[in-house]
Amino acid sequence: MRILLANLPWHKLPEGEQPGWRGIRAGSRWPHTFPYYGGDLIGGYMPFPFYLATASSLLKAAGFEVAFRDSIALGESYDDFYAFARSFRPDLVVVETSTPSVNHDLAEAGKLKEMLPGLRAVFCGIHAELEEERYFAGRREIDFVLYGEYERPLLSLAQALREGADLSLVGNLLYRQAGEVCKTACGPLPDLKEFPWPERDDRLAGRYVDVGIGLEQPQLQMHASRGCPFGCIFCVWPQVVYRSRRYRKRDPEDVVAEIEANLKRYPYRSIYFDDDTFNVDLAHILAIARLMKARGLHHIPWGAMGRADLMTREALIELKEAGLHSIKYGVESGDPKVLDEIGKRMQLKKVIEMVAFTREIGIKAHLTFTIGLPSDTAESIEGTIDLACRLDAESLQFSIATPFPGTKMYEIYERKGWLITKNWADYDGAAKAVSRTERFSGEELENYVKLAYSRWAEAKIRRALGAPAFQTALAAQLAERLAPGDRLVVLQSANINLTLALVAALKKSPFEIHVLTHERFAPAFVPLLDESRLHLFRNTGDFRIAALKDWALALRTAHDFKGAVVPYTNPDGANYEEVEQVALTVAPIIAAGVNMEGRLIR
Repeated sequence: MRILLANLPWHKLPEGEQPGWRGIRAGSRWPHTFPYYGGDLIGGYMPFPFYLATASSLLKAAGFEVAFRDSIALGESYDDFYAFARSFRPDLVVVETSTPSVNHDLAEAGKLKEMLPGLRAVFCGIHAELEEERYFAGRREIDFVLYGEYERPLLSLAQALREGADLSLVGNLLYRQAGEVCKTACGPLPDLKEFPWPERDDRLAGRYVDVGIGLEQPQLQMHASRGCPFGCIFCVWPQVVYRSRRYRKRDPEDVVAEIEANLKRYPYRSIYFDDDTFNVDLAHILAIARLMKARGLHHIPWGAMGRADLMTREALIELKEAGLHSIKYGVESGDPKVLDEIGKRMQLKKVIEMVAFTREIGIKAHLTFTIGLPSDTAESIEGTIDLACRLDAESLQFSIATPFPGTKMYEIYERKGWLITKNWADYDGAAKAVSRTERFSGEELENYVKLAYSRWAEAKIRRALGAPAFQTALAAQLAERLAPGDRLVVLQSANINLTLALVAALKKSPFEIHVLTHERFAPAFVPLLDESRLHLFRNTGDFRIAALKDWALALRTAHDFKGAVVPYTNPDGANYEEVEQVALTVAPIIAAGVNMEGRLIR
């Protein structure tokens, strides 16, 4: 039996002046889309699809012919994916779907079944409707649904189909028999020791990256555990995938052995542990850290996602010595009552202490906050924004509370009549509200997120670029590398507030300032510079050297730029290689590189 495991293409190309979009699905706790302005279909945040990859290893070990196709990481077109499917001719296609992509994925499955007669489709992933018998009955594009954590049930299903066995013995399954929908019980979660290492495609190894915490690419993404014992009402995976608060750990020896094996295969420059909550068991993660240090792996920077209030000073010091470079902390709100009501059970005082200590000892911190939680008030949201500004992390994320189907939050919002839409494509957990609350409309929540980002960036940049030490250092570095009157081009390659502040500061220098930017940012620079000094591109959404090289060379010839200034969103300039290539094409040198901390890193 041939089985195709698919993270399907999920994008829309730009049309005229309208940007398209790209989607992130398998491997992400918050599947989402973001604007796409042209160029290739890769770059930016790209999670590793652990479930599909582990399922592939399980199926291959059982003798199945398997193709694991991550079209998102490949950046491939729909036509290229269809061509691959036709050449492989699977008997079974397994689609990992999500709430915002489910209708799109159903349509694609229908096309595949028309294209390949006899093909049967399995849907799994994080969309709670899939396990409803009535929903499944009306979706002829799907032959089977595997709900919950699906790797082991998928193996059982494939074996049953191969052997003609009774499907009622397969757990977590919806199927049809004699025209009737049948649903089997959800089986127990397996011990992680039962799983083989996930399959990895060396061609895509450099594509997977979590961009929030400044780790360099290529980045090896790992799991050391699954699950979380806390009961946050908004969190999808514990409620829809695991269906419990059980926390499962891998053997530290096995984790480190997998890291070592992958480092021998590919020159990874960092490691990211994409666990649900990495530091639930400090003894477990310290055991991993000690093994990494003992085996000489502590020279490779690594990061993780955890809870600040579960950390200790002693643990952070030891983790740093073992290579911990950066960590994501979920804070969500600055109001203790709001935190209690969403099931976070977090000690805010301890969070503030540990974030400060994390930064004090040189570990980078990325914080996440949520706007529009059920009991949020104007005062609690203001308090959240104020806390975010005071904590002064290297980076952060503000999200609108999104009640995904299958979560307790969804039940609350549906019961209270707060859902604005059930158009699942809108449920992308980004900047678009799909619900309101008792006190706020969806539009007001969207505006709060914009305000939060703006206030945080302004506060951070004002502190950093307003410091006399920074201004003196920047002036001295530029004076060493350029002559008065030279033309200097600034790339809009970071948070727009940082670039605007840099341009405003550089206008006081003895140089002629120009800006290189995508056209969508042009209006922000018009008050600062004459339009003749704004150089706009639109053929790619970001700084891709392949798309911009000829244009950048022509600009260099026409304007004789003597240097470029590159703003960096992340602390160390990680993953800015293409930006720097564009800078060195449009100008002979990078005269300065400035990060959000107000440090000269180039």
